[in-house]
Amino acid sequence: MPQSAPVRIGIIGAGGFMRTHMDSFAEVPGAEIVAFCRRNEAALNEAADEYGIEHRFTDYRDMLKMDDLDAVAIITPTGSHKQISLDAITAGKHVLCEKPLALTAADAKVMLDAAETAGVVHATNFNQRGRTPVGRMKQHMDAGYLGQLFHANIWWGQTQAIEDKPDVAPWRFKAEDGGGPVYELIHVFDMARLLGGEIKRVCALLTTAVPNRTFADGEEVVVDVPDSGGYLLEWVNGGYAVVHTSFISKGNDADGRTHPRIEVSGSEGRLENVGISGIRGVHGVSGELEDVEMGPEYPQPYQQFVEAILGGAPVRTSFYDGMKAAEIVDAAFVSSRENRWVDLA
Repeated sequence: MPQSAPVRIGIIGAGGFMRTHMDSFAEVPGAEIVAFCRRNEAALNEAADEYGIEHRFTDYRDMLKMDDLDAVAIITPTGSHKQISLDAITAGKHVLCEKPLALTAADAKVMLDAAETAGVVHATNFNQRGRTPVGRMKQHMDAGYLGQLFHANIWWGQTQAIEDKPDVAPWRFKAEDGGGPVYELIHVFDMARLLGGEIKRVCALLTTAVPNRTFADGEEVVVDVPDSGGYLLEWVNGGYAVVHTSFISKGNDADGRTHPRIEVSGSEGRLENVGISGIRGVHGVSGELEDVEMGPEYPQPYQQFVEAILGGAPVRTSFYDGMKAAEIVDAAFVSSRENRWVDLA
């Protein structure tokens, strides 16, 4: 049942990415962050002091006992998402969970089924739909700019080498923590679903170019995840996407980060993003690509989540979408391991 504002939210995993959540929820009317949870008590208190958060917990299960807590945002390592989400759902809390939703599609389905049975609002934080122009490109596609979709190219590469990022964390190269670009850049599979619908089959090549890594704290890791991958995805409705993710690609964009490159082609036109701030395209007779109006903003998961709690609006990136992206990840690992196409539909 819809509730009245404010929606009182607790953040579980108040680490570095907590700031993105705090900034994003601050822009959503009716959202109020009331509690932080972090296992390191000193770091917890430092973060809570900075944001003026009164309720502080080192065990998320204690946070879930709060009667005046409506929802949680989970920003912990991927391997912990399932249990924390299930505990929150059992406690009657609405759940926004970071991507990847879970390490396997089977675990994601358990989470989805539990949330649906309990009747709580559930969302996967696929924030790149709104942060990059891909959501706005989809709006142009829905308006007929491309006509029949033929194919797409989606690329997202970045470096996680210690010489480029001295503070890179070892977990980024551990399967148990959901490390590596297949898991971490799962946004690209959500983009493929957004642009062309459900995926019929997957073919993948996953490689590990740097099998041993040493980090700033001296920890040595035998890498058990791919550090780059190439994927061919065929849509149920026809057409295909060529996708590439990498943690071994040098170079940054003008803002010092790296952003996805998305290009879609169809019977009537072509669209491509310009970083995170623009769209170029051509429609009708072939010619030079020109600037295309960005169009309405694509609502971020934070906004979708709060609006669903307050008024019952649909969540466009629910646990279902997290599960469907996880199915593509599962299929990619099987495809690369067994050297074959893997059917999804």
